[in-house]
Amino acid sequence: NAFDTVFSMGVLYHRRSPIDFLYQLKNQLKKGGELVLETLVVEGDAQTVFMPGDRYAQMRNVWYLPSTAALTLWLQRVGFTNIRVVDVAATTIEEQRATEWMDTQSLVDFLDPDDHSKTIEGYPAPVRAVLIANK
Repeated sequence: NAFDTVFSMGVLYHRRSPIDFLYQLKNQLKKGGELVLETLVVEGDAQTVFMPGDRYAQMRNVWYLPSTAALTLWLQRVGFTNIRVVDVAATTIEEQRATEWMDTQSLVDFLDPDDHSKTIEGYPAPVRAVLIANK
C-alpha cells in the first residue's frame, strides 16, 4: 500500500502463479493506484491461456501466456478496475537484436528460420501487451 504506480514489465509470464503475482502487485498500490503491466500474450478469448512445453522461444521459465481478454478477466478477479489494453505489438527482430553491448543470441535465433510468425519450438511468436489498471 505504498506506491501510486507499480510497473511490471516482462515478469508475469515467468511466474508459476500469475494470479498470486497480480495480488502482490495490487498490494503494493495505494488506493486508486495504477498498475502498468507489460507481458507476453496470445490471441484468443477470455478463456484462452497458453502453457508452453519445456521452452518458449528457448526460455525455460515461461509458464502462462494469456490472451488480453483472459488477462483482463484475471485483473478483474483480483479486484482491479478501469482496466485498459493500451498496446499490443509483435516483438520484432529489429527491436530485440544483438548489439555491440549485447552480442549473444537474440530473438532471431529463437524464431523459426523459415517462418518468423513462430518460435523455434513451433509456438506463436512473441506478442507483447501493455495493460493499465487501477486498485
